[in-house]
Amino acid sequence: MTGTVIFRCNVSASVGVGHLMRCREMARYLDTLGWRAVLLGPPDSLRQPADAALFAAWHGVDDRGTSDEDAARVLALCETHGTRHVVMDDYRVDPGYQQRLRDAGLRWLQQFDASAPWMFQPDLLVNASPYERRAQYLPWLVDPARTETLFGPAYAVLRPAFAGIAARADGRPVARVLVAFGGGDDRGAIDQALRALAGRLGAGVTLVIVSGAGNPRREAIAAAVAARPEGQAEFHVNPPDMAGLMRGCDLALIGGGTMSYEAAICGLPTVFVGLAPNQERPCQGWQDLTGAPFLGLVGTVPDETLYKAVSALVEDDDRRRAMAAKGRALVDGQGTQRLTDALLERERETT
Repeated sequence: MTGTVIFRCNVSASVGVGHLMRCREMARYLDTLGWRAVLLGPPDSLRQPADAALFAAWHGVDDRGTSDEDAARVLALCETHGTRHVVMDDYRVDPGYQQRLRDAGLRWLQQFDASAPWMFQPDLLVNASPYERRAQYLPWLVDPARTETLFGPAYAVLRPAFAGIAARADGRPVARVLVAFGGGDDRGAIDQALRALAGRLGAGVTLVIVSGAGNPRREAIAAAVAARPEGQAEFHVNPPDMAGLMRGCDLALIGGGTMSYEAAICGLPTVFVGLAPNQERPCQGWQDLTGAPFLGLVGTVPDETLYKAVSALVEDDDRRRAMAAKGRALVDGQGTQRLTDALLERERETT
């Protein structure tokens, strides 16, 4: 059996581009199964050349409007393409919106971030955060028998370069510290890292700063890095080999988004500073399961607290080694296939 899956994706400088990455990777896997993918939401400015092969159609949405208006948009696409399979990678799908999808008889997968404690009724409720547990959500499921919860890092969607990456060597001395906070606005986190860490972690330790092209602070970051003495920091914008860059680092300072799963599969020890309240639970989950320190949200963490947390890990080979092993045990790179197969109700064997 083949068909079409509609993807509703929310992406912007404020929410980041992780949603679009997930949609792309699920579309890539769908293509191997002979299925088509149609994307709704992201502006044309985010299209990449490879998207022409991933999506049979790309519909940008300039003004979402009300939930009813957006639900009508999704339902119209489903009717046009003759499908009932939908992926909602948009955290704004409120109970009224969900009821519209349910009334239409759709089978949908709902990505969510736990920031809105409302009622859920999709067929598949997905959150790759290491914090979430099904028992916590039973009061929020309209029909628990109908909604399957796919929670935890086993359901993380990763880019292909990460899914098969070879692990870095554990416990090696720290020479390169990754500082990255997604593809959108870093909200001042990179500036703080430069201020608190550059030149203070020991001779030969370089901050590897990564930003998305859509970060409104990008030019200021570039100027701040250029003003630093040589060797203290380097700056990358949308690096073509992010997996290789991460694997070449020895420690990371990141937020609680998609990059946390990439760091885990790389075996990269991590310090977390959340970019927004919806990252608090994921960061706490990583701390609970791997020991990676979660310092708080950006703007609330004193410079000296950040310095002490990072410098303590630089000095502690055993702690970094244990953290790396625990992270790799949680993320195996098969999340894309698990989610897509569940949506299509396919049986699949994993090794």
